[in-house]
Amino acid sequence: MLSERPAPGLPPLKLSKRQLWLGRLFIAIFIPLLLLGALEVGLRIAKVGYPTRFFLPVEIARRLFYVTNEKFGYRFFPPALARTPLPLRMAADKPANEYRIFLFGESAAQGDPDPSFGAGRYLEVLLRERYPGMDFQVVCAAMTAINSHAILPIARECAGHQGDLWIVYMGNNEMVGPFGAGTVFGQRAPSLAAVRTVLALKKTKIGQMIEESARKSRKAAATPQAWSGMNMFRDHQLRYDDANRLRTYENFRGNLVDILRAGRSAGVPVVLSTVGSNLKDCAPFASLHALKLTNAQKTEWDNYFGEGTAFETNQDYPSALSVYAKAAALDPEFAELQFRMGRCQLALTNATQALHGFEMARDYDALAFRADTRINQIIKDAANADKNVTLVDAATILDHASPNGISGQELFYEHVHLDFEGNYLLARAFADAVEKSLPPAIAAKKKGSWASEEMCERSLAVSPWDRCRLWEMNYSRVSEPPFTEQLNDAARARMYMAKLNELRGSLTGAAADNSRAMYAAAVKATPEDTLLHENFSQFLDGIGDLPHAIDEQKLACELLPCFPAPFYKTGLLQMRAGNDSAAATCFSNALALRDDYVPALNELALIKANSGRTNEAEILFARALKLNPGYVDTYFNFGFVEQMEGRLDDAIAQYQTAAKIQPDGPAVYFSQAVIEDAQHHRDNAINYFHAAVTMFPIFWQAHYLLGVEFAAQNKIDDAAGEFMAVVRSRPDFARGHLYLGVAFARQGKLDDAMKEFQTVLRLDPGNELVKQYIGQVNAAKAQNKGG
Repeated sequence: MLSERPAPGLPPLKLSKRQLWLGRLFIAIFIPLLLLGALEVGLRIAKVGYPTRFFLPVEIARRLFYVTNEKFGYRFFPPALARTPLPLRMAADKPANEYRIFLFGESAAQGDPDPSFGAGRYLEVLLRERYPGMDFQVVCAAMTAINSHAILPIARECAGHQGDLWIVYMGNNEMVGPFGAGTVFGQRAPSLAAVRTVLALKKTKIGQMIEESARKSRKAAATPQAWSGMNMFRDHQLRYDDANRLRTYENFRGNLVDILRAGRSAGVPVVLSTVGSNLKDCAPFASLHALKLTNAQKTEWDNYFGEGTAFETNQDYPSALSVYAKAAALDPEFAELQFRMGRCQLALTNATQALHGFEMARDYDALAFRADTRINQIIKDAANADKNVTLVDAATILDHASPNGISGQELFYEHVHLDFEGNYLLARAFADAVEKSLPPAIAAKKKGSWASEEMCERSLAVSPWDRCRLWEMNYSRVSEPPFTEQLNDAARARMYMAKLNELRGSLTGAAADNSRAMYAAAVKATPEDTLLHENFSQFLDGIGDLPHAIDEQKLACELLPCFPAPFYKTGLLQMRAGNDSAAATCFSNALALRDDYVPALNELALIKANSGRTNEAEILFARALKLNPGYVDTYFNFGFVEQMEGRLDDAIAQYQTAAKIQPDGPAVYFSQAVIEDAQHHRDNAINYFHAAVTMFPIFWQAHYLLGVEFAAQNKIDDAAGEFMAVVRSRPDFARGHLYLGVAFARQGKLDDAMKEFQTVLRLDPGNELVKQYIGQVNAAKAQNKGG
């Protein structure tokens, strides 16, 4: 047996209390840190989680580039709601003649609704025309729905990417973006220290794993399931002096100071801009009374307000202002009151007082979607305190460029997003500031005056089709809440309809030829401009030249081979051209790049369903729903497949789920129409399907089901019209061609019917029913020939 006593000659080991405590502390801290470090390394090796950097390195055509990270937003939003940066590439080693400008901000800085016509794009053209021989690159690091909490890490990262100048145009999303006072994406207005701790933790794989586990266990009601734009925030209204709102301003100030510090540390001059907004033609989205207002005062206020609106309606503006002023003396914080006072002052040509009223209406707006006076003052203070910064007062510049010195619908689509002219004016303001910071070697190259808006738009290939497309996109946006709840909604709708009628009238054959030549010249001048190729593709599609549209979209795929969206867009074009096999390949390519890219998964499922492989389609739909349970199109398409298979109860359940997520969408009409049809109320079903195709004409499923109803009532001409709409939108849908062929046969158009039946055989070779129809058509043709 071994002795437990120490060996002879060795004294027993004695540790002091201090040493014992240090040892225990070492074990308590070092061992857990070691285990956490090992877990972090293991998770990284296993590729768990997502990358958090804004730019990722990638090799394209044997050259190293940095491309935007599509999952950057996961640190700030739930994955189903995360917005993505603009797909772009940036040379890792900046060429010698390139002057690189980083543009930071939110959707207004990005150029929403179409970044290819944003202020950064106009700025590139302005600088290149003014300084020939230099390659000015504006790298758009702006992103929809983010705010200063996300912009700060982007800026810090860009400090290491050889920028020559930064432009910062931010502030609209400070209240509703991540960690804002009115956000729907998580905690509201925590301290700046708490925000940065959370974001630092989410940079680790362990933190991402914890967040994912918490998200799965969290009740879904706390966060929207699907992106529904500004409507998501309607229940998160804020008073002017709300404590969370005030803390958000301070967080903005802290983030802005650190953004400017990052630029100064990198030795990069910074252009910092105030943020413009639509004042005159954007009524408040919501109004709240001051908390201090008593019930008796509220009653008195209501009487004054009602009396004032009556005077205003009768165009008695002095009397209206008189009683509105009495209401304001009781409670000036009700935003609509300030807006009405501004309108009355403008009607009386008191522009200065009108501007004040409109600004107060924006500042008191309980749904703070616009950078207000306090945000812009923080921006001015930060610029004045930093010698490295040049201030651009865009808010004032846009006001001065507007009628009566008050910005409105002449420059803005809606509340904050600039139209073509507005983006040009903003770019001009940026260009003047950039010019002051150019090094002497570049400044010496200056020639001529700044390019006109028309010249810039030729370089950007702004066609009448593009203008019409953007105005249509925005009309769809302002036709939904909370825009439809604004005081000036009806007037805005009339303006949009007049604008669209004017633009649609410009879509002539001569305009198409001129636009095509303009696009060809633009892509020849800048052949690596992916946005130009994609826009050229959209234009060619719009004028009916699908083959060349596909060619242009393929060039975008070659330039951006690491992004799924260009392949997805190519697939949609291939599908519309009737190349279903090529479309499936494109969607598969998109999924190879991102296996969670639900739009491509959804389309691939439809292709399989339309070719009769419904079991494979259902597996893909189920996978799509698991990845993103808030993606409405999946429920809609899955329901349609269920309906085609005769499972009406399952179809209705899918439509109703879609309707809950998107209550203003087509699924509302579909579910009711299917119920009416199942109860043999065909006239009611037709009414619901007709409502769907009237309000949502792009949904080919509605046209198909309406065609089926018309056919059941023997309205063959109407049925044929609906089925033609189906096969134009979805050429891979075999049943659409089948029923169109039947309708043609019943109209006596036997050759047209035979063409449709042959298409069915190509799409679905095992279709026995179409073979019977082909036999019947051949027999009828023989009989006609014999007769």
